[in-house]
Amino acid sequence: TATLPAGTIGDECSFIDYAATFDTNNLTVTPDGSEKINGVAASLTVAVERAAFTLVFTDSTQGWLLKDK
Repeated sequence: TATLPAGTIGDECSFIDYAATFDTNNLTVTPDGSEKINGVAASLTVAVERAAFTLVFTDSTQGWLLKDK
């Protein structure tokens, strides 16, 4: 589990499955307090081996969004 910091517009957090184990040992990304991930006040679970992604904080409405698709 990784807890995101309190977001300021433009902040970025990157994650990479270095050990190739997210498929068997899921990563849970939790927002700080009442902040959101992809517009929802809930955690994000990643279960894909070798996943790599960056979240960027946009604002209090959408919160943390994927930087690239």
